[in-house]
Amino acid sequence: MIISVGFIRSSSQVLIRELDWDQNSIDGRLIDVTDLPDFNLQALFIDDNEHFNSLVGILEKEKAYYPILDAKDESLSFTSFENLQPQAFKDLYSKILNRWCLHQNFNSLENVWNITNHFRDLWKKDRLSFFEELWYWLKRNIGAVDLSIIFNDVIKSEEKDENNEKRERPKLIQSILSGSKKANFIQGGAKEKELMQNYLDKFHDSFEITEFHPSRGQFVATAQIERSPIIFMARTTQLNQLQRSLLAAVFQGLQNP
Repeated sequence: MIISVGFIRSSSQVLIRELDWDQNSIDGRLIDVTDLPDFNLQALFIDDNEHFNSLVGILEKEKAYYPILDAKDESLSFTSFENLQPQAFKDLYSKILNRWCLHQNFNSLENVWNITNHFRDLWKKDRLSFFEELWYWLKRNIGAVDLSIIFNDVIKSEEKDENNEKRERPKLIQSILSGSKKANFIQGGAKEKELMQNYLDKFHDSFEITEFHPSRGQFVATAQIERSPIIFMARTTQLNQLQRSLLAAVFQGLQNP
């Protein structure tokens, strides 16, 4: 798992430091500010208001994906950020992640009725939009570096009938919505079909966290909506009771008409 945090060096450059969580090693590189949308950052620091003002157009779009923070609030300078050692980097990231998730969680709790009703309407009317919006919501609320949602889907498949004539028939497949900063739909294969079989006995609950290993950042959960099984696989380093209760509440709400 790679944790990426940026620090704006100037109005044209950003220093990106990337921590390999498992190997406990850090790499760094300078990028052009205009390339920020291409990076899956977990946080971005600013130390100069002039830089913020000159980059406000880009940063307004980026703040939907990760926290943008005043470096002074963390007693952080560009030099100290540049020289952060792996454990100090982990501690800083954990602190940022906890604050960001708490903000997202409390906001979701305050609006849980509207969120649940919105998801329920999408489930009935626009299944693909349901999964897209659920992906973004879930990723923010558990602070995931990346997230995959695996679900059953139906496509039209051309097959030959008993008279050797081609006909379109519905075919059950597994689809995946996966990504780090943004998500894309792809068609699954034998691996995803096997995953559905492996977790078959977990789909009796509306939502269940089946695996969470914070040291490795591995998160797996299952859900069932109107007998449709769903698997969630993410990489995140923390999952507290508030997050568990919030997820359970939303998915329980999706079970009711």
